[in-house]
Amino acid sequence: MTEMTGGELLLRALHAEDIQHIHAITDGTYMIFLEALERLGNEFGMTLIVPRHEAAAAHAAEGYARVTGKPGIVMACAGPGAANLLSGVICAQAEGVPLVAITTIRRSDVSDNYRHMGGTQSPDHVALFRNAVKWAGRVDHWQRIPDMVRHAFRVATSGAPGPVYLAITEDALNARGDASGIKFWSPERYRITQPAAAPSDLVQQAAEKLVSADFINIHCGGGATRSGAGDIILELAEYLGAAVTCNISARGIIPETHPQFFAPLSQANFAAHLMADSLLAVGTRFGELAMWGKVPAWRDPDQQFTVQIDSEPTNIGVNRPINLGLIGDARTVAKQILDAVKQLTEPRPPHQNLMMLRHMQNQWQEKLDAITADRDRSPMVSGQLVEVCNEVFPDDAIVAFDGGNTVMWLQNYIKPKMQRSVLYTANFGYLGTGLPYALGAKLAAPERPVFCVSGDSAFGFNIQELESAVRTNLPVVAIVAVDGAYGMEKTAQQRVFGREAPWFMHDHAPVRYDKVAEAMGCYGECVSTANELGPAIERAMASGKPAVIHAYVDPEANVTPPGSDLWAAARSGNFKM
Repeated sequence: MTEMTGGELLLRALHAEDIQHIHAITDGTYMIFLEALERLGNEFGMTLIVPRHEAAAAHAAEGYARVTGKPGIVMACAGPGAANLLSGVICAQAEGVPLVAITTIRRSDVSDNYRHMGGTQSPDHVALFRNAVKWAGRVDHWQRIPDMVRHAFRVATSGAPGPVYLAITEDALNARGDASGIKFWSPERYRITQPAAAPSDLVQQAAEKLVSADFINIHCGGGATRSGAGDIILELAEYLGAAVTCNISARGIIPETHPQFFAPLSQANFAAHLMADSLLAVGTRFGELAMWGKVPAWRDPDQQFTVQIDSEPTNIGVNRPINLGLIGDARTVAKQILDAVKQLTEPRPPHQNLMMLRHMQNQWQEKLDAITADRDRSPMVSGQLVEVCNEVFPDDAIVAFDGGNTVMWLQNYIKPKMQRSVLYTANFGYLGTGLPYALGAKLAAPERPVFCVSGDSAFGFNIQELESAVRTNLPVVAIVAVDGAYGMEKTAQQRVFGREAPWFMHDHAPVRYDKVAEAMGCYGECVSTANELGPAIERAMASGKPAVIHAYVDPEANVTPPGSDLWAAARSGNFKM
């Protein structure tokens, strides 16, 4: 007879999925699981990553998933731990990230079903999570733990990826029984693990239309990034002489210094949408920040043959009519199209329209450069932070963005060179993700430099995770743009009232974030000019510690960052060219 607890069943089920890191604050309700992890963790290659807040744990697990392309795992206790976790999980839902969230619920005789009798920490957990995840389930019997874990992973990774939630009663975890008949299946034995290809006849149709097109715009969304399609998209674009554009969720899909790439907030980006007679949309629904794929930001769909690739059938033609929908993994289908195109035509030179678009982008870049030209300016403008980061950090660095107006600056000035190297909550705009994203990314790619650029307001949401970074030896560099206020709220006040409204209490009390970091065991520095920032970053990296650079930025300039008019237009639905 093989005796095993429910906690060990859970651990072995996660091990079968090749899980390496579990983000969780230790708690008595799943101590039996932690006992199994302590006993078997080294053998299984599994480690516990303990944060200071459950929402930050979810963000870190999401950051890990976005860099690796594999599901992240996060756990929490019944009641308050689960409630804290919810706010991080819903962010993963908006960003389409596969995340498996597991919490305990109280033992069966006092759990959710009996909360009216006064049991503590017993909300209806499944109902609480149901609208924030793709699927939510509950386990009441220890034998069902492996089955339900498998289903959680099956749902999280199928179609359009996303988070799932599994609630397990304390007594199911603590139960012990004969486990000799319980099987732990590897993923390929119970779910689709091979990237899905599109039907060959439809791929051939798409290839023929693209080959017969005059000028093509390949537009990429988050699905292209999740599938790692960047190298194929670049090869296809070069082969057809096409323009490449992307949503802000797909920054870095191809090197953004490439002459055929046009940045999301530039006029050249919109001009590419309007000039192309054919559009290849890869992993995007044409959401709000893409102006819904509608005129005048985009060409009339009746005048532009559109091919849309997506892993989820219900995403096809959601906001913009299409001519041909290809269901499958973005990278796999793009490779199918590339192979078919190569059978139909020889490589083509860059289209002549690219020269015009490049001229437009260069003019836009000149305006941006003029804003940041004075490297001795004190305090800085936030764009200078990113310019210096572009210069100092190597091409394979991973950056996490966080904030409101700070992110507007970052989106204009960042020049990523690699896919899956930019982490930002584009669809949810969640403050406080930057530092946890960076920690998750460092877990995913310990050999790569990882840095976070955050507004000071956003940084305050999860500043406690600096201690987690020290304790888990994750040497990331956080650069905090300090304007001493909720800067984006000042922008909104100017737009609505025509002035600031100080009674909103948008200004912060003075805080030296580098000193806070030092108190937690990190490396810290304070700078006020761009010329000071580069050497400070180099010293921070050389310290081998998690580091925080307190960077003063001009609060007046921060109220109206480049691109804020486009942001307001997208949010209001009043976009005009």
